[in-house]
Amino acid sequence: MKKKLGSRKFLVTVAGVITVIANDYFELGLDRESVFSIVSMVAAYVLGQAHVDSKKVSN
Repeated sequence: MKKKLGSRKFLVTVAGVITVIANDYFELGLDRESVFSIVSMVAAYVLGQAHVDSKKVSN
């Protein structure tokens, strides 16, 4: 469990979620396009890393 909580995919996802929530609650001034860009980059990273990880396991 500790290994999963310390994974880069998890930490990047948490950072992305915190950024989106903080923007709503603390009014950071990010517009919708910026928030969408952040979410898109987080999703692309997590999906790309998951693909790489799955290739490592299958080999």
